[in-house]
Amino acid sequence: MSPLFAESPLYQVESVALHQTDTPQAQREKLARIVLDSMYQFVGLLDAQGHTLEINRAALEGAGVDLADIRGKPFWEARWFQVSREITELARDFIRRARGGEFIRCDLEVFGQAAGDETIVVDFSLLPVRDDDGNVVFLLAEGRNITAKKRAEDEIARKNAELESLLARIRQLDQQKTDFFANVSHELRTPLALILGPAEELLGSGSNLSDPQRRQLGVIQRNATALLKHVNDLLDLAKLDARRMDLHYTQLDLAALVREHAEQFHAVAPQLDLSYVIATPKTLRATLDQDKTERILQNLLSNAFKFTPPGGRVSCALEKTSQGRCLITVQDSGPGVPPEMRQLIFERFRQGQTGTTRNFGGTGLGLAIAKEFTDLLHGTITVTAAAGGGSLFQVELPQEPPPGEAALHGGISPARTLKAPALNPALAELTPPEEAPMNGQAPTDAPRILVVEDIPEMRRFICDALGTEFNVTSAPDGQAALEAALASAPDLLVTDLMLPRMGGDRLVNALHAIPRLKDLPVLVLSAKDDAALRARLLASAAQDYVTKPFSAQELRARVRNLTTMKLARDGLQRELLSQSNDLAELTRSLIENRRALQASEHRWWAIYEHAPVGIALIGADGGLKAANPAFRNMVAYSEEELLALHLPRLTPVEDRAATQRRIEGLLAGELDTHHVQRRFQRQDGALVCAITSMSRVPGAPGGEQLLVLVAADITEQRHAEQSLARARAELAQVARVSTLGELTASIAHEVNQPLAAIVANGHASLRWLEASPPDEPEAKAAVARIIRDANRAGDVITRIRGFVQRHETRYTVLDINDAIRDVLDLVRSEAQARRIEIVHMETASMPEVMADRIQLQQVILNLVMNGLEAMTRDGGGHQGTLQITTHLEAMGVQVDVIDSGTGIAPSIKDKLLDAFQTTKADGMGMGLAISRSIVESHGGNLWYTPNPGPGVTFSFSLPVALQESSS
Repeated sequence: MSPLFAESPLYQVESVALHQTDTPQAQREKLARIVLDSMYQFVGLLDAQGHTLEINRAALEGAGVDLADIRGKPFWEARWFQVSREITELARDFIRRARGGEFIRCDLEVFGQAAGDETIVVDFSLLPVRDDDGNVVFLLAEGRNITAKKRAEDEIARKNAELESLLARIRQLDQQKTDFFANVSHELRTPLALILGPAEELLGSGSNLSDPQRRQLGVIQRNATALLKHVNDLLDLAKLDARRMDLHYTQLDLAALVREHAEQFHAVAPQLDLSYVIATPKTLRATLDQDKTERILQNLLSNAFKFTPPGGRVSCALEKTSQGRCLITVQDSGPGVPPEMRQLIFERFRQGQTGTTRNFGGTGLGLAIAKEFTDLLHGTITVTAAAGGGSLFQVELPQEPPPGEAALHGGISPARTLKAPALNPALAELTPPEEAPMNGQAPTDAPRILVVEDIPEMRRFICDALGTEFNVTSAPDGQAALEAALASAPDLLVTDLMLPRMGGDRLVNALHAIPRLKDLPVLVLSAKDDAALRARLLASAAQDYVTKPFSAQELRARVRNLTTMKLARDGLQRELLSQSNDLAELTRSLIENRRALQASEHRWWAIYEHAPVGIALIGADGGLKAANPAFRNMVAYSEEELLALHLPRLTPVEDRAATQRRIEGLLAGELDTHHVQRRFQRQDGALVCAITSMSRVPGAPGGEQLLVLVAADITEQRHAEQSLARARAELAQVARVSTLGELTASIAHEVNQPLAAIVANGHASLRWLEASPPDEPEAKAAVARIIRDANRAGDVITRIRGFVQRHETRYTVLDINDAIRDVLDLVRSEAQARRIEIVHMETASMPEVMADRIQLQQVILNLVMNGLEAMTRDGGGHQGTLQITTHLEAMGVQVDVIDSGTGIAPSIKDKLLDAFQTTKADGMGMGLAISRSIVESHGGNLWYTPNPGPGVTFSFSLPVALQESSS
């Protein structure tokens, strides 16, 4: 006996019955049938003429056909290939070619899902099967569903196209940036030449210049030279980016070049209190680009001198290394470069310090340019920690260019005479300006100004601009300014933001934290033209913000205004504290400020008259005391007519009681202000919708109580909202009809069942009445059953009619579980057809919600149908359970629809609830978007959460109905 039948003499597998008595041949055929039907992909056996012999069950179910209906018929006429006439003819041609012995394989779109209603893309093949004589006797058809793969390939192709487009755009923007830098830098060099040339001529030949004039020309020359250095840096970057930076190889004595340019820094070392050592061999021949080598050396030395504190040391050395290379070393005893910054420090615009507290200025380009020039010369540049602290920069360069490199750049030029520039830009930045007494002498009782600026020449310029009117003291950094303010409190602080030791914003916060300086006015004077930073500082710490460059006259005017306000406030506070009886002095102070007050009143009156919103003043009795033109236009009354009316007269009758209660609450002090959307009735009877704010106007004790009303006309906005609501209702109604269309078979089943019962009971009643004698009790029972089933069918039709009818949104208090039960009555047959059980888990004593029943049912129906379709999306049967739960959460009543379907693809998880986003092949992508819109219009939220296992949970919540709503 075969081991197969050790447990039982009979096995039933789908439509195949295996008997112990079957012959071996019959068993093999039945087992082959079971294997064929169990295969997920498309498998079929055809005769040599292309007539269908066998098809596996998965393929039959996918197309919604029976084997008996297609057996013996042309394979190309079956449901799979009826997508189009072209597909049908293509399948027929495949049969013809395979019959001739050709193996066919291609991607083909066929009907293969949802019982033949949906198309899929398959990897289709036809294999000729030959007998022992080599004749084609069968054709083996196979197909593997590659729809998901095709979609992924299409998505990848689309994303690649987008990336290519973005990459091209980035390249274009990068080129535009490079061109912009080059053009701007080039255009700036002409005016800089016209500044530096005349300044140098005047300093060289102007023997009649006074000391202040010579000093000012020196300031112009040094700062123009520094600006020229920045422009040259930007121009070099543009050339590097555009790959237009040429190399000019020259035979030179590198030792002499290093000595010549390093010696220039000896002039500034004593001024900065630094020890400076240069060590080079007597001579070292090399073939390099002279200009770029000089720039590398200057940038490294400038960086070392800038970051080394007074009393420190800087050294520059050159030595020959092995294998034809040389090493330039620049060492300092400054703060050093942290290990994590030693690679980043050579990036463009990278600086060692961020924020407003910066001990050193600069653009962050010097080391970046040194690195890129070194790379051009086929060298290397590194930074490490120096022995004893500080930084050690090392540049290693080849003494000769690589073979063929010089020829690419025009060959090798003879050595040039080394000559230092008249004014080295690097030295101009490092050279401290000469100290000189400030211009002007202010009166001793003038307001005291504390100026905080780290750049000496800018600090002197500000002090000179203010020195004729104010007593000015200065500080070079935030910490020194804090100490100076604590020693002698100023009347005004004028500060930069980017400062050593303590940034300007931190300085202001520190001063305002001191009780006696908490009201110190602040004027920020900064080169940062940042609107967001300006707004933040003006809102929290500063009274004014001036951007560099600035006019000295404008600066004096702003400082004058701030100090005047500060001194006036201090004087008034002193008078109030001393309770002075000198009314004449106070009167004189008031008279001096009268003009400013009148100007302020004029500005406010202009705002009142020309404001786009309506403004009205209302008395305690509701009478209108004043109204601006915007309010008069809103209610269509003249000023004389309006002043003779009371506010209730402008209010619709049904709103007057609520308006009166609000007025009384404000006047009684129960409310400080009241914001509400309300309606006004125009003179012609038309209604105007407005957003209003009403507040009580503080007055003198015993004075008349007044209210100020501000109203913005939103009538057009309300009309637009109503139009949008109507459009949304129309779209929702279309979606409801579309959803019911998907349930046609289930609804027909729900109606046909009672109708069939009515017919059966009608025939039974006739038989019992025609019997002799008539069986009246049985006839009456049958008629009762007819009435019952007719009512049942009528209930189904009534629910469907109410679901699809157009109606205005009607909010009523309802039990959400009742709405769920109504929906389940509609979809129960559909769920049974899909072999899915729907479980409704109710929570006892669930609070009611305020909602439109039809719209709420639409949301539930859409979520349930989505769950059913997700659980059967693979095209085969799917036994499972769809759970619907209701429970009470903090946000209100929550409904969860839990399925065990295929889940949500990661590519659409962030936009699943958006309009036109669908997971269905023929879906519009509006169901979830409409459902979310409905839930949010009810004051709730709709969201989804992936399950720990398969499937997704869609949830929505609605607020609990208030008690007064139910009444």
